[in-house]
Amino acid sequence: MSPSAPSFDSLFADLCHPNPNIRFDACLLLAEHFPDDSLPKLFEMMHDPDPGVYRTAVKALGVLGHRSLPGLIQLFTDSDNGTVRACCVKAIVQVSVHCPDQVFPLQVLKMLEAAMDDSNPVVAQSALMTLGHLSKQTSEEDRVIPLLIKACDSSNIAHVQGAAMSLAEINSPLVNECLKSLAEDELKDSLVRDVAQASLERRQSLGLD
Repeated sequence: MSPSAPSFDSLFADLCHPNPNIRFDACLLLAEHFPDDSLPKLFEMMHDPDPGVYRTAVKALGVLGHRSLPGLIQLFTDSDNGTVRACCVKAIVQVSVHCPDQVFPLQVLKMLEAAMDDSNPVVAQSALMTLGHLSKQTSEEDRVIPLLIKACDSSNIAHVQGAAMSLAEINSPLVNECLKSLAEDELKDSLVRDVAQASLERRQSLGLD
């Protein structure tokens, strides 16, 4: 680190600054100068009850990239706090934003699959949103699409809705088959069939039918 660079403590103080630009700059500088030292403190921040604090930690972990993943997976597995588990899931999106060309390890996909079945609805919906985000990345779509299709068979209508909405924008014959099957299955709840039909119409409007 150059003598003129901010100190570790001052950068962490900046993570709580009211100016979002200063917070983001602090994330970048921590990732550049103190990546390994930052991780334990950022994971600690994810337990803070202040949403502004734990959301900043999520963004900072994303800037740190794939080096954050082992800790995120472990924290998700160990924590009994739904907010913390949801933060772990949301951090995966941030990592993908900063490392769009890097393939995630299989453990991350297993974590997201487990999160879809989490008893906390915020965690489950966060997982579906994260999978929807990853489905738009060429490096991940082949592994993510089957997970979203699996979610369409859930008994939880909110899960089906989230998965179907994500699938609606994916160009894959597997998606057409899944949504058509749902829309035509008279044994399914009418809300599920309606969601599937709406997703098919969305695909048609995008030229994906």
